[in-house]
Amino acid sequence: MMPMREGGDMAGTSVSEMARDIVVALIQSGKIHVHDDATRQGQWLGDLFKAVHQKIVVQGAIELLVEDQLKNFNLDDLRQLRELLDAEIAARS
Repeated sequence: MMPMREGGDMAGTSVSEMARDIVVALIQSGKIHVHDDATRQGQWLGDLFKAVHQKIVVQGAIELLVEDQLKNFNLDDLRQLRELLDAEIAARS
């Protein structure tokens, strides 16, 4: 993952810009149909924008957490855990 800019921006593009681009692409592709009532449509698109924005932020946070965990990953610990699990499975058989 690219480094985040201050304020939650990733790789030079802000989260808000990415969320906006996704909503616009959904409208342009015909996956979202414009409602006759502009107020309701605006509210609905605002809610969609917020949901997409939140998903991008959460996904980015998860990626950072996974990257951090991988940096501290110890293969010997995993092998030892596997041996313990194998011994437990064998003991129950």
